[in-house]
Amino acid sequence: MCVPLRTVWQPPSRTGKAARGQVSLPQSPKQQSSLRAPICVPRSDTARSQPSARSVPTNSRPPTSSSRMHWPRWTCTMLKRSQVDAWNFEAVREWIRRTSSSRQDLMEHADSTRNYFRDVEWQGSAYSAAYDRVAQDHDQIRKLSGEVEELEQIAFQHISDVEAHLRVVQGRVADAQALGMVVDDAWKVMDYENVDPDTRKAHQDLINAAFWSFEDSVSRAAQRIAEQAVEIRSAGDLLGSSLDVADADSQAARFGSEDGKALADAVAKGDQAAVDRILAQMPQPILSQYEMDALANGTGIDTLPASTQDYYRSFFQQAGKEGILGLNEQLLAKERAGDPLAAAQRTNLANSILAISNEKVSSPNGPNGSYQNLPADLRGMISGRSEDFIGAYTGPPELAENFRDLSAFGELLGQSHPGIEPGKELGVELGRQAADMADYLDDVDKNFNGNLPTGFDEGDRETIESGAASLLDIATRNDEVNYSLLTGNDMPEVPAVGEEYKPSRFDPNEFRNTIFHHEWSDDGAAASNLLEWVADDSGKPGEEGLRANQVLSQLPDYFAPTELTEDGQRIPKSDGDSSVFESNVQAFNANPKLADALAHVMGTNIPSYESPLHDESTVKPDPDAPSGQRAVLETTDANRLLFLASQSEAGRLLLETSRQEYEADLIARALADERGDPARILETQGNNLAQLDGRITNAITNALTYQNEQKLAEHNNAQQETYENRQKAGEIVKSLTLDNMEIPGKGGPGMIGNAVFDVIKDQGYEAAMNKWNPEPTTETMPYPDPEKITYDTGNSIRQQIVDSLFQQGQLPEYGFDRSGNRVDFVDEEGRPVDIRNVTSTSEEALNEMLRERGLIDFVNRYAAQHTTEILAGLAQEEDDLERFLTGKATTK
Repeated sequence: MCVPLRTVWQPPSRTGKAARGQVSLPQSPKQQSSLRAPICVPRSDTARSQPSARSVPTNSRPPTSSSRMHWPRWTCTMLKRSQVDAWNFEAVREWIRRTSSSRQDLMEHADSTRNYFRDVEWQGSAYSAAYDRVAQDHDQIRKLSGEVEELEQIAFQHISDVEAHLRVVQGRVADAQALGMVVDDAWKVMDYENVDPDTRKAHQDLINAAFWSFEDSVSRAAQRIAEQAVEIRSAGDLLGSSLDVADADSQAARFGSEDGKALADAVAKGDQAAVDRILAQMPQPILSQYEMDALANGTGIDTLPASTQDYYRSFFQQAGKEGILGLNEQLLAKERAGDPLAAAQRTNLANSILAISNEKVSSPNGPNGSYQNLPADLRGMISGRSEDFIGAYTGPPELAENFRDLSAFGELLGQSHPGIEPGKELGVELGRQAADMADYLDDVDKNFNGNLPTGFDEGDRETIESGAASLLDIATRNDEVNYSLLTGNDMPEVPAVGEEYKPSRFDPNEFRNTIFHHEWSDDGAAASNLLEWVADDSGKPGEEGLRANQVLSQLPDYFAPTELTEDGQRIPKSDGDSSVFESNVQAFNANPKLADALAHVMGTNIPSYESPLHDESTVKPDPDAPSGQRAVLETTDANRLLFLASQSEAGRLLLETSRQEYEADLIARALADERGDPARILETQGNNLAQLDGRITNAITNALTYQNEQKLAEHNNAQQETYENRQKAGEIVKSLTLDNMEIPGKGGPGMIGNAVFDVIKDQGYEAAMNKWNPEPTTETMPYPDPEKITYDTGNSIRQQIVDSLFQQGQLPEYGFDRSGNRVDFVDEEGRPVDIRNVTSTSEEALNEMLRERGLIDFVNRYAAQHTTEILAGLAQEEDDLERFLTGKATTK
């Protein structure tokens, strides 16, 4: 997702205070700019400039607020190719030249004042005092001028750098276009028909690499200009005071504190104009593209400007929770009204919160970020729990408002640059808060039939649900946070007791149960991040790989724990009338994204469970593993995880695709054997491929059977409920009609005895009821045919080998059957034949070709082992899955 970044600097005007030392610098000319990522470029505002005061000042002070300094406004939207190509760099250079001219005017004013006092015929102590003051002011103005001159140099240097990087990108695009390829507005090579895939990908990679460097150069330009703007603001503010302008670089914290307090006051009063002025003074962007990408990759950065870090730390402390959320609310309203500048400002606000509180972010030789850098009332909201609102002075209305604030905060953080990680402590607290919100909704469902208590508004449930998902999504960007939340290991220190919240003990079991069992409206997308990182990190070296493999080995304990029966059998751990494993199967069906993520984990870690010889799930030393250790999974543990991963369509596809790729890679390596003996490698390294195929096939097939059983049970239950409902209705009708019917006539030929009439009445009624509402016949489950699966597998493994032979140039174009008839192994389109379509005589020729290459024994052994595995693990009757899920049978 592309997220616009920020805007930049506006004139340093201070509310209710003369803007001392502000010079009339011309504003940038009108220029469109649109960006793909969080980058800042001159915004398309109508050019505004104000004439410099050229008259000789009557005192030593330069022009005041009547001629305020105008910096170019920068905005960040999507870097589209069409708009980037239209950028006018010469216009920016013209702005720099005009800024330089205005700076020189400033120095002329200062020089004139000093020279005037130097040349006057005035002597004595009063003259000396006046001249000393003029000289001091002249020196301060000279230092201010030096700050402006540094801005000119920074702007010129970075604009040239941006232009050079753009030329490289445009050159890459031109290279692709010269070959007839089309490059769209998002820098994507679109020609799929006239250019082969490898050529298209090669040019796309070149464009991507060049664009990334260009993108980073733009964000660095905006960042350095914004940083220097803070210096000029500080220098102008100090001018005329008792402080030295040279101390400007130490004033950022004071500015942040003043702006934060002013923001809190403006939000409380609803003063939008004041909010806009404060936004214009905030340094933006806080992070360069390189820094944002580094944080998204979990890498620490120590390049954040010290002044920026000081400003935002003080700003947040003074703005407080209400100021931050109020600012976000006003920006969100503008964004929804179509203001791209507001969207950019919200992104910078979110980035700033994440950067200032991240322990891996610092300035050169400066302190690291910290959760404590956020204001206490904001931390109180994040780390507080719903039970804190049960008491004499708080209740549902206050809790409802707290949940709304949390949801708004989560939505704000979601506007940050994609992937920027929270710090460890903030991430853990966000994850815990998400679990608390989900748990509250689950309690409402369990105890109040899904109805929120009085004090909540309509729509609050959806707000709480989305807020919990947003907080969890941000928290799980950080893999260290994921590890701690899942295992309870390496947790940060518990936040100190505050007025708004009390720290509580963290229980990873409760956390996992809440997060994975809650039925998420996003299908478990945010929750699935708690598993996805294992797939990404398990193949990494060092601490990252060790953590991921540790969690992988513990997944059976999380999702399919076992216990021993009296006779020593290991069965799924019970959970009331069911088992923990079955409860998780139901949870994975309710949240299919969890199955997707687990399939990703299992698909990328096949070596951990390929062998059926592991007697327990643990972590063992492995010199071939990047981290030096690899998780191994006991066979039944792995099979249950595969079953869980197969509860979604995407999960099933991912598992089978991963297995086939793993198998194809091994076969390809065997066919490329230097000795020309592929059977040797297949016998030693491929001995478990057939069982692996069978186990994954069983998991996928049994998962489909389980889901069909659930649907069939629902269908049968619905039919039975309909039948019983109609029966009840019939009984009511009967009581109102037949049971109250008067017997016609008394005595004589028309008399019907009461006893006889009752029999006729009941028998006639029952017959009518059976005709009108026959008792439903329970439908039974058709189970998969193992013979069909085995047949398909035989074709599949032969197809795999034929395809590999073809890819390595070892597949002959044809062979001969027993009758000497030619059998083509390559079809008319030049591709390997589809094994499913070969005739029995053609199959003979194919098998002979495999025999000549020493592969037929592997194929036959594969089919036999696969059949054994299928027959051992495939659910073929009602109790099979019940035993697999709970360790117990219900019908036999």
